[in-house]
Amino acid sequence: MNKILKIFLIIFFLNLSDIHISFTSIKNNIIAKVGNEIITLIELENKINTTLTFANQNINQENIDKLKNISLKRLIDLKIKQNEIKNFNLSINDLAIDDHMQRISNNLNVDPADLKKFFELNKISYNQYENEVRIEFLWQRLISQLYSSKINIKEDQIENEINEILNQKEKITKFKLAELEVNFENENKNELIKVIKSSIKDIGFSKTIIKYSISPSSLNEGEIGWINSKDISNNLLKKIENLKVGEISDEIEVSKSLVFYKMLDKKIDDKTSKMNIDEIRQNIINKKKKELLNLYSNSHLSIKKNNTLIKLQ
Repeated sequence: MNKILKIFLIIFFLNLSDIHISFTSIKNNIIAKVGNEIITLIELENKINTTLTFANQNINQENIDKLKNISLKRLIDLKIKQNEIKNFNLSINDLAIDDHMQRISNNLNVDPADLKKFFELNKISYNQYENEVRIEFLWQRLISQLYSSKINIKEDQIENEINEILNQKEKITKFKLAELEVNFENENKNELIKVIKSSIKDIGFSKTIIKYSISPSSLNEGEIGWINSKDISNNLLKKIENLKVGEISDEIEVSKSLVFYKMLDKKIDDKTSKMNIDEIRQNIINKKKKELLNLYSNSHLSIKKNNTLIKLQ
């Protein structure tokens, strides 16, 4: 090989190396600063690709563009939660993470032992996703730790609800529900409703939960379990009581969120006098606690967000 050709090849490969380094630096560009935390382009890309992969949607420019804004908002919320969690000595049982990853494996029809390989083959980060799940669980633990003692459910209120249930002569219906909650703050509400309904039609309720839901229940495919018809508000009851199994309600506006419900199952209790009073009592308490903790969670996050310097690069 002559000397000139050798020099040309050396220059060519050096340029290739420079291109790779430049591309890597672009991918790791900081696109947002959230307090002391940063969000990189590669994190956003991974968030979008993971969401699309879980929803079994093509990773193309159209689908990527639809998810850019909401994915960035989710990452901003995660960074705020992460920053707040650092101020407390919190821990969670790793079994909670393992159970969640098991559910993900089942949803993807992948053997749990092969889940990391699935992530790798689809070029998405297992570590980033697992860390996001850990942050969400820790956040739930934090909210419970901070606010459980502030939840004051009056005994006479519980007794009144129990008596109302027991005194009802008509049959009592129980609903097994899944929820999908989206935040419409700084969004066009009507356009967001169209997007959610279109997504449900295209890819189904469960996969739309993966793409859009901000509710803690999204870690469990939106399932919130069985709810007694006498334990819910008239507004919600009107929206869901006539739903058949598999049907989805219209949106219900709660604070700055829209919530959609899917009827997973329903059953009727016609022997109210023989109902377990302890079970009724616990269901009422659990429902009220969940509602209040969700409100505290949204409020706490909103306060922290308002007090956090967020700079988009």
